[in-house]
Amino acid sequence: MTDKVHFSFALSPRMRSFIELRDALTCLDTAFTHQLGSNWLHAACDLRASLLGDHGRKNAIPEVIGLFKDMKNYLKKLADDVPKYREHILQSCDHIDDVIALLKPGLPEACQYLTQDALVNAYLNTQKKHDWLGHKLCMQQCIKAIWNHADARTQPLHQALIPLIHAINSLNDMLNDFVGWESCTAVAGSGQITPERGKSFGLLVIALPASAVAEGLIPDISGNKLAIRLRFQRWAPGEPPADFNENIDYSMMLVPIGN
Repeated sequence: MTDKVHFSFALSPRMRSFIELRDALTCLDTAFTHQLGSNWLHAACDLRASLLGDHGRKNAIPEVIGLFKDMKNYLKKLADDVPKYREHILQSCDHIDDVIALLKPGLPEACQYLTQDALVNAYLNTQKKHDWLGHKLCMQQCIKAIWNHADARTQPLHQALIPLIHAINSLNDMLNDFVGWESCTAVAGSGQITPERGKSFGLLVIALPASAVAEGLIPDISGNKLAIRLRFQRWAPGEPPADFNENIDYSMMLVPIGN
């Protein structure tokens, strides 16, 4: 799927936890690479919510381990159905055990950093509804100067997160690789996806050409696990979302993991 943008829609709480953690790690790495202080702090707080279960979120690590186990169970059943590829599939199952083991190293250090770091905690205070002490004003005044020594400040966290990032990337690749894509057309910008009866799905992925997304074309879904309504909108600069009323080709996959 070259030159495609993938939109992941969680169809279960477990999959939602995974997507939140995956995206927080991606944003943190991008901000770290480009040395964007405010972006890094925002992503660090988002990551903290996933790892510690703050702000109404569940701790994402047990949910991710559950997804790996779901994947392993699915592959074992697949191996029984396809004896020709059984050995190869079982090797993938062994790989899953290795990846799960990667979740343990580094997590205590990462969680300790996110809990104790003064700058992260100060930024969290800026998110409070009533910032009586002016943390937000103080943050904007000091962050540029602090970020002159960003490597020393941020490197310990990123070093601790390396095993987790590898595990999350491996799971993301598995979720996007082992189910076939289906080519579809949204007539007048709308369509309906009807999941197979008797089968539970945890993730819906919609793929669009990068050129279409660059022009502001975005998918929106509603409904439930029995019937998913899909409509495309155009997000133009400075304008509210507008329904896209032309035919649009897209690809989709439903992943029977994490239901």
